Amino acid sequence: MDANHSRHSRSLLTCRSLLLLLVLAAGLVRPVGAAQLSVPVTVSFLDAGGEDTLLLHQPGRCTMLVDAGPPGSGSRIGEALDRRGVERLDRLIISHPHHDHFGGVLTLPAALAIAMVHDNGGDNGSEPHFAEYRRWRRQFPYQPLATGGKWQCGDIEVSVLAADATRSRPEKINDSSLVLAVTAGPVRLLLPGDIEAGGRMALAARPGALRADIVKIPHHAKDAVHLGPWLDAVAPALAVVSTGRGAAVDPAALELVQSRSGEMWRTDIQGDLELTIDARGWHRVER
Repeated sequence: MDANHSRHSRSLLTCRSLLLLLVLAAGLVRPVGAAQLSVPVTVSFLDAGGEDTLLLHQPGRCTMLVDAGPPGSGSRIGEALDRRGVERLDRLIISHPHHDHFGGVLTLPAALAIAMVHDNGGDNGSEPHFAEYRRWRRQFPYQPLATGGKWQCGDIEVSVLAADATRSRPEKINDSSLVLAVTAGPVRLLLPGDIEAGGRMALAARPGALRADIVKIPHHAKDAVHLGPWLDAVAPALAVVSTGRGAAVDPAALELVQSRSGEMWRTDIQGDLELTIDARGWHRVER
């Protein structure tokens, strides 16, 4: 074997070795949010006086509450936290300044520790109890959220897809809602607050932004405007209608949710609803 051929063979071997190392390394890299969960995550849609309250709980790692229902709901939320052994919230997030979303914080247990409060930064001074909410908020570290924000809590990743504090006119408040994408292991949840037609159209125009396994139906399924195309963009396996017993829901909206989702749950009919997320996906928790 001549020297040139020997050098060529060594060079080829080196290239193959480097390629093999790159392939092996690639197999070890996981995208953010896709890593296996160290502990399963429980997602609870609480029927706390009607309307919206969602609890994300990864024991020993993270606890987040998204919205707190209407005034008077705090004691029931406190009972739900107590049953789960939760004494501290890492994040409490209010999607927008309507009292059926922030009112419950006013009666949360005084002993509940809250590491951070978030909302969309919007003002709604004419809304009942908003001044009380603003005073309550001053007790805790506070940070308004903006579009594009991201954070990790335990093994849960949260991204802010939309937030608009500038929409302060009463008819625009719902479309100011925080829209959150939550990734826990192999499952993605979409939490869109109360966005209406304008917010739905804006988000549906962003290909891939809405795709989720589980979605909370915006605005308590009270209207069907642009809901069909929006649901097509989400393509959920599970859609949850979070609203109170006897609350007004739009039959056309419910029909769209039922026809364009794999499964539909309703807190006004079924009460508290809970699922757990592990490496295999999401599973209903039977009570």
